[in-house]
Amino acid sequence: MSILVLYNYPLLTTDAIKSATGMVGFKTLMVLLKRGHLVRAAVRTQAGFDRIRSLECIRGYTSQLSSIVVPDNTVPGAYDEAVRGATFVIHVASPVSAGTSKTEAELRESMIRPAVQGTIGLLTAAKKTGNVERVVITGSLASIASRDRMASGEVIDENTLDVDTDCPLQPSNAYSVSKALALTAIKDFVQLESPNFTVINIFPVFVLGRDDSVTDVETIARKGTNSLLLRPLLGIRQDIPLGGSTVHIDDVAEMHVRALDDSIRGNEDFIAAAGPMEWADSFDIVKRRFPKEYGEGVFAFDDAVRPVTSTINADNSKARRMLGMEFKSFEEQVVSLVGHYLELRGSVKNG
Repeated sequence: MSILVLYNYPLLTTDAIKSATGMVGFKTLMVLLKRGHLVRAAVRTQAGFDRIRSLECIRGYTSQLSSIVVPDNTVPGAYDEAVRGATFVIHVASPVSAGTSKTEAELRESMIRPAVQGTIGLLTAAKKTGNVERVVITGSLASIASRDRMASGEVIDENTLDVDTDCPLQPSNAYSVSKALALTAIKDFVQLESPNFTVINIFPVFVLGRDDSVTDVETIARKGTNSLLLRPLLGIRQDIPLGGSTVHIDDVAEMHVRALDDSIRGNEDFIAAAGPMEWADSFDIVKRRFPKEYGEGVFAFDDAVRPVTSTINADNSKARRMLGMEFKSFEEQVVSLVGHYLELRGSVKNG
């Protein structure tokens, strides 16, 4: 059995692609390798794959891992060779950052086009090859719920479809619109093309936790969703309220892998969320769980303005019921990430 994982590597990505997708993709890759699967990774550059292959945590699994370079996923037939021989496909790659000054035309080119065409190109290739049994795709809570819907406090479940895709495209909404349009395209493809595989969509909220693909302290503190937690702990003010729903990276990866099991009904969607939380609780967790480092002044939040949390009511009951998930708590997420930060910081100090 061969599994194709498509994702973008942190630090080695281009344009609007940032480390969030790389974080989920890498952790999913690690889970698959540890369970003995053969994995082919579709990457933008061979250099990116070579870097990942050289990581200490990968070295014991290199015989199970191969790569194929797909430099532009919007080109027709881009994934034809990549999916050949694959039984399952996990698609984690998607633009996640719109930039702050792009025009609507630029946003359509950098955000909408790769999200929609890349995904449909993959599904088309999977149908053409005939051997793929299931495709698992990483979406986002933003695929099904707008910012206003999230902030309303109303329950969001897998049946929520509340994103205005006809609105004027702006940097603030381009990500959500791209994810919603990609989801619509996926549903239309399954209905109209009747492929011989099933599709499962995973909708994570903010993803936190140890990311072993990051090996330097500067990157862990300033890139991706992990930086949203670390920056206030290091005294960097967070003025914009953040949604109050997070999920451990381990749980997101586990959901992707469990979704491959043929005992799980196909063509289903699952929200990945641990439950309500408060970002400011991270201050108290760090004081309690890392008293030595707190006492040594590693963290700088005593006089900081506590980050503000806006309510997100994401229902994870379907993932718990059908995938058997028991989600790790916000405290476990904080301990995982802060522990990794301290480990990398120690390496710098001792290096």
